[in-house]
Amino acid sequence: MIYVDTSLIISYADERDPQHAVAEKLIQDIKTEKLVVTSLVLTELESVYSRAGLEKPLQLAMYSAELIGAERVEIDFNEALKQSFRLAPSIRLKTLHLLHVATCHLIKAEKIATLDREIASISETLSKLLGIKILSE
Repeated sequence: MIYVDTSLIISYADERDPQHAVAEKLIQDIKTEKLVVTSLVLTELESVYSRAGLEKPLQLAMYSAELIGAERVEIDFNEALKQSFRLAPSIRLKTLHLLHVATCHLIKAEKIATLDREIASISETLSKLLGIKILSE
């Protein structure tokens, strides 16, 4: 199971995004596996689309996840926060990135597909600490 980060979905959905070709290739490479998102990803997508002034940002967020073939999985966000508290000293990411990693670990996804450089930069730490592999550019 692969947790798909917001950065990858945005670059894939927006053909004018500078990382669009990279996103297309990465999505093509992972489409044979089960792709998942959580409400955290959908909320972040909705926020991005709202700030861009796009109409119906929630529907657009849901469509963007469907576009890559990801299914939404439910999580207990109280547990995600607890996991984030435990992980923060070890992985030292910004809060939202930390929540994505904690969420990925909670749902027992083996991989995170992302174009986010900050998450990708700690791939060795995530692999050693949590057994999570980073799939990036």
